[in-house]
Amino acid sequence: MIFSIYWFLLLYIFSALIWWYIALNRQNMTMANFKRNEISKQDAAYAIKISQIEAERKRKTAQYLGEGSIFFLLIAAGAIFLFRAVNKQLIISRQQQNFMVAITHELKTPIAVTKLNLETLQKRQLDEAHQFKIIGNTIQESNRMNALCNNLLLSSQMEAGAHQFTTERLDVKDVLESVVSDFINRFPNRSIQFLGNDPLYLMGDVFLLQMTFNNLIDNAIKYSPKDKPIEIKIENERNQCMITFADYGAGIQDSDKKKVFEKFYRIGTEATQKAKGTGLGLYLVHRIIKAHKGKIIITDNEPNGAKFVIQLKTVA
Repeated sequence: MIFSIYWFLLLYIFSALIWWYIALNRQNMTMANFKRNEISKQDAAYAIKISQIEAERKRKTAQYLGEGSIFFLLIAAGAIFLFRAVNKQLIISRQQQNFMVAITHELKTPIAVTKLNLETLQKRQLDEAHQFKIIGNTIQESNRMNALCNNLLLSSQMEAGAHQFTTERLDVKDVLESVVSDFINRFPNRSIQFLGNDPLYLMGDVFLLQMTFNNLIDNAIKYSPKDKPIEIKIENERNQCMITFADYGAGIQDSDKKKVFEKFYRIGTEATQKAKGTGLGLYLVHRIIKAHKGKIIITDNEPNGAKFVIQLKTVA
């Protein structure tokens, strides 16, 4: 509706501008003809006066055309700017609505599961094995909710420029190994393969790097089949730490490989829409890696799937 009104008003403005030019040009022609009729043909300077009238008519026509062109360009530039601004706001509004739906679902699920587990423990006399399983499931849901809250908090802090980075010399292999170990414990039925032996040191924020690795592994688990492995490799290439996260899921189309790092953006395929997510994970990954003066790229995995490759500078 809003764009229909926009195009109608824009068409009206351009039509008024064209009408204005035609009306002024007609008035100019009328005045020129009137001045010609006022001059007697017996006048010795008849030809000179007629030439002057014609020159003045052409000058005014050029003036109207020039002014009209300037107005046209200014209106067109303003219209394009306004269209892009409104369209961008509408896209952001839709993304925020989708985000609110997703975040509500993401928070509601672990709360409901945790409540159900606690009620089960309270009302039933379960053996130790069942109690251990329910408690482990509750802890897993709590960790999931905690990770989501961390993403929300960090996103808000980064947007406001309020987050304080704490850099220190760390072994990125140990940090990554710890995160991988946690996922292996949380998802014992998933195959998560980690390859990396030698220590690799860099200056970074441990908490933010842990969050980065968490988001990438979590994404790989969400968007790949349960019977396919998640492969993680860390290696040193010419004083650069290269960390690769590979999965065998549906993959990411070339047109989406840059968009996935935008805030709230989610790939709109049937396979990915079924997976849970808020559109904040990869946005934060990109911001964190950029803050560490590194870069992250997405490539295709073989025979299918996606590879996220992080490149960070090492220190001695």
